[in-house]
Amino acid sequence: MEKEPLTDTFCMLRDKLHSVAGRLLKDEIEAEDAVQDTFCNLWAADSPASANEARYKMFAVLKNVCINKLRRKRPQSGIELPEIAVDPAADVDPDGLRKELFEHLTPMQKKVFSLSLDEDMEYEEIAETLGLSIEAVRMHMCRARKILREQYKKLDR
Repeated sequence: MEKEPLTDTFCMLRDKLHSVAGRLLKDEIEAEDAVQDTFCNLWAADSPASANEARYKMFAVLKNVCINKLRRKRPQSGIELPEIAVDPAADVDPDGLRKELFEHLTPMQKKVFSLSLDEDMEYEEIAETLGLSIEAVRMHMCRARKILREQYKKLDR
């Protein structure tokens, strides 16, 4: 396949592509990389048939390359678990800790949480066993987790 429309269009639009990438990424080096990645991605794909098609594809691919670069820069969302130093000499009773934390749950929350944790049951199975809706099981689990998390933070350990 002929690659001339792609290379000719790229040479004409290189500065404009770099400008767009620079505004999106706010980093000149990253912008240059994005422009090069755009050309490489289009070169590896089916060649555009015309200069007009090449122009549209370049800007579309550049936008996607910039978005991917921004996503990689952004810290991962989600829960970050704190590092906990474990002292092997400390005498921790997991059953006692669980009993202490479970004191703050309602009887239904205890049942739902225990079935999920101890019996490894899915929400659908728990709902069927206890005669609840799946949404009610989710609600009980969510509230139980929240209460357990709050009570655990309050513990002086």
